[in-house]
Amino acid sequence: MIELPKDTLGKSPYKRGADDGLFFGILLCAMFFAGVFSFEVPLLGLFSFLLMLSVPFMIYRFLRRSYVTDRGATPLSSLWMQGIMTFACGCLIAGLVATIYLKWINPEFIITRLREVIEFYRDSPWDKGAETAVVLQRMIDNHLVPGPVSMVVEMIWLGIFSGSLLSVLMALLARARGIDKSLKKF
Repeated sequence: MIELPKDTLGKSPYKRGADDGLFFGILLCAMFFAGVFSFEVPLLGLFSFLLMLSVPFMIYRFLRRSYVTDRGATPLSSLWMQGIMTFACGCLIAGLVATIYLKWINPEFIITRLREVIEFYRDSPWDKGAETAVVLQRMIDNHLVPGPVSMVVEMIWLGIFSGSLLSVLMALLARARGIDKSLKKF
């Protein structure tokens, strides 16, 4: 006879999403640091990309586990909300870590990357490259570059919004397979 974990039966999608969000936040932090340090170690860019590709699979696994634990009785809306909460909690954790890094550990990160982009556009054969470089330089000169907190808040909003779209797709996939008929007898 198959044993199902009894401690997760009847949990709300908010609780499940928050629990999963802790692990998801760790993944997002790893992705953030791999991306940040890829400017010094280019191979980390590939690692960051692979972590990004793992996101849909991780969300699917979380939602599928809940669907199977509830013996196929979890409504689509609950799975979707669990996915949204996973993204919200994970993005908040990663946002806190990113804020600490960008504000106190490496406050020059944004300006340094912007200067690299300016150099790229100045050296670019593209017709509008020089013009783009001038506009970006004016941003720096006029102190119009967004600060770390505003950048992180935008990252969080983008993560939650895109996560809500991905969550509905993964929730549909989690329910599409159905569950083993022997699990429904419990």
